[in-house]
Amino acid sequence: MQAPLRRYRLLEARHSLGGVPLVSLLVGIAVVFFTAALIPRLPAAVNAFMERAFLIRGLDAVILVNVYTGIYMLPFFGGVAGLMRALVEPRENRSLEMLLSKPISRRAFLMARVGPVLLASSVVGLVMSLLTGLAVRPFVGEGSTVSVAGAIGSGLIFTALAVLLLCVLVGPLLLVRDAFQGLLVAFLLWMLPMIPTVVLLYRPDMYEGRERLRDLLVLGPNLLWFDASVPFLAAIVLAVACVGSWGALVLGTRVFEHAELR
Repeated sequence: MQAPLRRYRLLEARHSLGGVPLVSLLVGIAVVFFTAALIPRLPAAVNAFMERAFLIRGLDAVILVNVYTGIYMLPFFGGVAGLMRALVEPRENRSLEMLLSKPISRRAFLMARVGPVLLASSVVGLVMSLLTGLAVRPFVGEGSTVSVAGAIGSGLIFTALAVLLLCVLVGPLLLVRDAFQGLLVAFLLWMLPMIPTVVLLYRPDMYEGRERLRDLLVLGPNLLWFDASVPFLAAIVLAVACVGSWGALVLGTRVFEHAELR
């Protein structure tokens, strides 16, 4: 029984992933090194604006705040593409009943399709995080406000957040009936943690007298403000994200077990 189950999981993984993880990884690598090469060549006024807007200092910090966006985006939306293929496409083309006619449980079906997507997104984020530390190393020196360890730790935090949101997304995607609804839900979920950062960019006055709230919620710049604490914080975030992801998947499994197939 174990050999057929392994073959089944392999087939489901191939269907869910396709070539998306490889594309995401290659684009992610390009984003890291292209950003590190481009930012120093931008006009000084552009970099000065980003320093003022995000309350950061130094070219290395400007590079990192832009790279972090890519680390958050690529693992998440690469994972969304896989989840759409795995969960929304069968419902949309009315093949879900046929897929579940096999002698497997809904839980086994769900884990066989979702697990590889989450693993692939984690790998993309991990590679991008390590390369971010490598790319920013030449800019880090005496008097720098950031560090290589902080850069890698921040990348891992964004990766953990992206994977956690993908796990949360599993439940809603099991209920939507077309790809547009799924993409809309995914984008809204991705954008939610970034709203405080957008507020800092366009309405910084809203944080006047609320500095502690700003330090907690403004994702991205706050990891640069407290760079020395990031490695310790990353360990905590990774642990919390693992527990949260497990809980979200358990909830998603229960949703799937009670969902109508049509």
